[in-house]
Amino acid sequence: MPSRLRTEHQGNVLVISLSNLSRANAVDDALLLSLREAITAAAAHGARAAVLTGAGGVFCAGYDLNALPPDPDRSWLRGHGELEATLRLLREGPLPTVAAMTGAAVGAGLEIALSCDLRVAHAEVVMQMPPVKLGIVYTLEGIWRLATLCGAARARELLLLAEPISAETGHKLGLVSRIVPADKVLDTACELARKVAMQPRPAVQGTRRLIEHLLRSGPVLSEDQAEELLALRLESWQSPEAHAARQSLRQRKRPERS
Repeated sequence: MPSRLRTEHQGNVLVISLSNLSRANAVDDALLLSLREAITAAAAHGARAAVLTGAGGVFCAGYDLNALPPDPDRSWLRGHGELEATLRLLREGPLPTVAAMTGAAVGAGLEIALSCDLRVAHAEVVMQMPPVKLGIVYTLEGIWRLATLCGAARARELLLLAEPISAETGHKLGLVSRIVPADKVLDTACELARKVAMQPRPAVQGTRRLIEHLLRSGPVLSEDQAEELLALRLESWQSPEAHAARQSLRQRKRPERS
């Protein structure tokens, strides 16, 4: 069976393409596991950023309905492990990620894109959260992320009406980082990934972690959290990459990155 996940290394950027064309790049547990394995392996071999896209003019049609249990029990509804683990890896894992949305992002496919650090799309890309149309109350994590990014009022509208919006509208709501011509989506996403990859890694990882904390808990920290985040900032400040970056800035010379 042909691989439903394709990877390509462009220097220190990993480009991952969902290629489940018969199902509009819908994901299931096996495909999600393959995605996590690809990111983890690439990070272990020196990749510094990843781009996630979809083949065939579709980003991702969501979780494959054919792979859903016909009558899920409480434990399944409490936490769909493979999807949650993949979203967590995209948000908090070793590689900053850029979604290259070459086509529709629906349901879990949209949540996958929203879990990436940056999102690039063309104006005609369709974005939709249709769970209520299927009689499904979506996950707390998914609803929370949507409401955090675009506000509770617009999240209610997107979820309760379940109507598609264009990426251009998504850009106005803060769901999309850049709108570019359709033939520039992947190239732009790769360029953004390369720019992030050039930054000192400890600073990138620490900043991503702080953003996630702020989204979830706001600026109020427990004493333990404050100490942990202070240690994170100190580690980044004192890292060899940070020293090289500051020295390069003093010399007005761009630091080299492997």
